[in-house]
Amino acid sequence: MSFSPIEQEVVGLCVSYEAAVDIANHALLELQVCSRHPEEKRALFPSHIHEQLFLIRLLDFVSEKGNSQLTGVKGSCLDVLEAACNSACFEESGRVEVLRSAVVELRVWLAYSGKTKLWLPSLDINAELEVSRLDFLFIAANHSKHNLSRLTGVANRISSFLNDHGYEISTEEIPLALDDFREHLSENYFVYYGTWLTELVNNIAWGVWTYLQPQFERSFRPEGRNSLFYSYDYPKGVSDPIAQRWFDRLMGNIHTRPYLEQFLGDQDLKEKCSLEWFE
Repeated sequence: MSFSPIEQEVVGLCVSYEAAVDIANHALLELQVCSRHPEEKRALFPSHIHEQLFLIRLLDFVSEKGNSQLTGVKGSCLDVLEAACNSACFEESGRVEVLRSAVVELRVWLAYSGKTKLWLPSLDINAELEVSRLDFLFIAANHSKHNLSRLTGVANRISSFLNDHGYEISTEEIPLALDDFREHLSENYFVYYGTWLTELVNNIAWGVWTYLQPQFERSFRPEGRNSLFYSYDYPKGVSDPIAQRWFDRLMGNIHTRPYLEQFLGDQDLKEKCSLEWFE
């Protein structure tokens, strides 16, 4: 299968958009208006299981590499969206910059390394660490996804950055401390930052929608004035039958809009969580 550049962008945008709205949606969380700041909202997870699934899907979105056969990019959904911003086959009036800005903001958030203090009683150390938020997401999401026998990669990464910070802990000891990390990360760190992450991912979904809205308006063809049936005109370069089906699906997504309205997350949850408080 060989898709043209515009066809690859269509597939990549469709896959990545659907992945984003699978994270930022009402099935996993609810948005609550802040009493102190009515113009801001907080994301609340109905249960620990909902938060676990949120983190698993988020890690998949930002780091799991897909097959390049369809999208032309051997990378995560975030990589695919970045490539789409560069190819910008549907660019009009600078709209792609809304998507590009949203992608960059999430990348910057994940790359940030702040000082954290983690009491790990199973290892008898009070660790002070400075690792990226993506590292913490890798630990929390994989711990939610796998049983202990399949967490070798997590154990290796934890052992590596503990040793980098002067704590001589063997990889074999790490599984004993994974519940300590779960308590700190899944029950504290990402509960606090869940609102901010939801806002960032939701901004990406709305960035895709903003970028493609003019193309949707050009392509949408209702069959009659009061008809419920409609079709889409394909842009130049989208000629492969399978790519056309992807285009139909992508435009259908733009037609229905993202699940969550655009919102501003609670600014009080964009400071530091309790693990990052240092005297």
